[in-house]
Amino acid sequence: MDNQITYPYIEAFLNEIEPPDNQLLHELEAEARRDNVPAAVRPTARFLSVLAKLKQPKRILEIGSAIGYSALTLYLACDRKTKIVTIEKDEERFLLARNNFRRFEALGDIKPICGDAEEEIENLEGTFDMAFIDAAKGASMRYFDKILPKMEQGGMIVTDNVLYGGRTAAPGEPVHKHRTGVRIMREYLDFLCTDPRFYTAVLPVGDGVAVTLLKD
Repeated sequence: MDNQITYPYIEAFLNEIEPPDNQLLHELEAEARRDNVPAAVRPTARFLSVLAKLKQPKRILEIGSAIGYSALTLYLACDRKTKIVTIEKDEERFLLARNNFRRFEALGDIKPICGDAEEEIENLEGTFDMAFIDAAKGASMRYFDKILPKMEQGGMIVTDNVLYGGRTAAPGEPVHKHRTGVRIMREYLDFLCTDPRFYTAVLPVGDGVAVTLLKD
């Protein structure tokens, strides 16, 4: 099943009218696509930028650094006036992300951590007013549960890849290799959309984005 969330011509159009705000970000995006590194697609990155500009978070937590593209997108959207903690399990990607933060002269404000997010989140001090989950789909619920106690009242948690190429919403039974992933993501979205502690909107942006606001 190919991506059935947006048509290719729509994606091409959005990529054309929504260029990265920064030349170095443009280069990182190209590197991620060239090396097949998971990174937010351009419409998702632009959406994150808008959310960050509206929220103006003081501290951001990211799960899944990859090469640092999303963290730097959020950082620049906040005019370099935010602090970010980003966790990456893959050591090679962690090193690439740290180097890219250095290239942006952002290491003083962006703290990369190499390790398992479920373990590292518990060791973090302080609270966050925005979080971005962009890691293994099957672990999204576990990440959310770990993040929730670290969030400020009224905070925002954004989860990427929730529509799973359209599989999450597709009628019928998914093929065997995707069955568990689809079930887990459907349960996760049901939790986000029905729990009275949250307001959640699920949007067909990129691979699907869930924006969850924590009620005061």
